[in-house]
Amino acid sequence: MVVSTFLRQTKKVRKPRIHEYSLFPQTVGEHIRKVRIERELSQLDVARIIGVSDESVYYWENGRSVPQVQFYPSIIAFLGFYPFNHDTRTIAGKLQQMINCNGWTHAACAKALQLDSGTIKRILKGKRTMTPKIVMVIQLWNQLPEPLKQQYRP
Repeated sequence: MVVSTFLRQTKKVRKPRIHEYSLFPQTVGEHIRKVRIERELSQLDVARIIGVSDESVYYWENGRSVPQVQFYPSIIAFLGFYPFNHDTRTIAGKLQQMINCNGWTHAACAKALQLDSGTIKRILKGKRTMTPKIVMVIQLWNQLPEPLKQQYRP
């Protein structure tokens, strides 16, 4: 676009980019952007809903950072679905989903399940066998509300 002024100079101005989103989002930030645009919300509106700064939402949407686990419950509530991709048919997947839905760190998860954080990490890596406490993980996962168990599938 060329803009003329009363002087003999011209200035080239770039047309603003259209903020599009992926039809098949892969990251949490892409999911947030898609839902935000579909609901016609600003990044500031989303930030207030989730309880973070608008810069955080901007960074998440543009892939410059990822949300901290403590914000996952608010993000899941905002989106209305579970946006993470991992196999929830395994113990590790069930545990990861519990961690994400509750916003737990590994230490907080270990405390809640009365395990040590090393055991939590080994379970998540798939290097731990079935024990009575791991059976308890499955039982707690089964108590999650059904909408939280449903993963986003494009």
